[in-house]
Amino acid sequence: MRIPFFKGLFLLMAASGACLLSSCLKSTDPGLPRKVVDAIQGTGVNRIELIKTVAQYIGASDTSKLHAAYYLIANIPHQYAVDYEIQDTLGKLYDFVPITFASYEDAELYWKSKENKNGGLHYIPKKYTLDRDTITADFMIQNIEDAFFTKTFAWTHPFSGECFEKYILPYRFGNEHLNHWRSEILRDFQWLIDRYAHEQSPDTLIRVVNDYVNQEYTFDKRFLRLPNPQPYAEISLIKKGNYQDLAYLKASLLRSIGIPATIDYVPFLADTAQAFYFAVGQNEHGQFVPLLPTNTASLFKKKHIPKVYRRTFDEVKSSLFAIKQLSLKTPPFIGHFHYLDVTKSYFSVSAIEFKKEVEDTLVYIAVTNDKKWKATDWKITHDEQVLFQQMVKGPNYALGIMKNDSLQIISTKFFIHPDTAYSSLNYKQKH
Repeated sequence: MRIPFFKGLFLLMAASGACLLSSCLKSTDPGLPRKVVDAIQGTGVNRIELIKTVAQYIGASDTSKLHAAYYLIANIPHQYAVDYEIQDTLGKLYDFVPITFASYEDAELYWKSKENKNGGLHYIPKKYTLDRDTITADFMIQNIEDAFFTKTFAWTHPFSGECFEKYILPYRFGNEHLNHWRSEILRDFQWLIDRYAHEQSPDTLIRVVNDYVNQEYTFDKRFLRLPNPQPYAEISLIKKGNYQDLAYLKASLLRSIGIPATIDYVPFLADTAQAFYFAVGQNEHGQFVPLLPTNTASLFKKKHIPKVYRRTFDEVKSSLFAIKQLSLKTPPFIGHFHYLDVTKSYFSVSAIEFKKEVEDTLVYIAVTNDKKWKATDWKITHDEQVLFQQMVKGPNYALGIMKNDSLQIISTKFFIHPDTAYSSLNYKQKH
């Protein structure tokens, strides 16, 4: 739904108590999208920054940047950063700085000693920072300008406006803090742009980025328990990180050179102490190609992966984040942002069934990770049959509910239905 331009303009001015630039009055745009007006009205003193972003592009003969601003603002209500801190059961805080430990074994000894002494360590969200209340017009405008600059590269010709909007334009991947990664990468990787100036194939650039990061950056197990992802400026200096850090770096590099990219992730690997993240980039055939870290392809052949999700910037109505109340406590990585279930793009999948009377309508399927049961998918149920679709056969599963802000297992007896779908097993690396 679109609101007639002058009515939308009036609403925005009334909401902000400020005038837009005079260029607004010259606009030939037929109207402001309802979601844009709602998003701006939904914030407080920061709405002037969102209005200034729209005003920057109203009146231009080419409306593509205006519609990019509309897309970002329309989807800004559910964008936020989270600061996690590490606490024990008594509420005592702990710093965990990976590079202060000589080895992964030393880091684990430290972690286990604190965990055993104080009844367990937990990642607690300390602070939520909403983009709509803190983002600046300068940040959004710079992001839009940098994203559109990438359209000048030869290899970007296959991508539609929708690909650009969904997987190049967005300025974040998950719940990390805002930072100017796109501008910094364009500065630091001018050599790559120059070297491949005449390259026509996005597939080639995807391979180049994956190989470069795998060669120049190191997966370091000391970083596995790091509570927050490293920003580009940090990892570019130390050149070490966990799977999430490396995935963010690769996806940021691809977006910065105009290739659609995002993050695919496994919330928790079964029977290990890890999660798994990897970047995916879209090639000229519309396929998302996984950029796997070195020596990780074997994970897809073992019985460690229960689900694979793909993060999105725009709203996915089938994700838990879209339907739950923000105040509802949900397991990490399941209800914190929008995502698509892409498990069947990588695996043969089956339905996993539990037959159990439950006291809550919102239930979770879990695997053991770091010697604890952790949720990897959710379901709303109204009877004693709980069916989880598109699950990978292999891991041991359990059924749980959230109780007293933690996952409580209520059944470990499950049934595997015959295979329901097959994939092309896209994890196989060709390069």
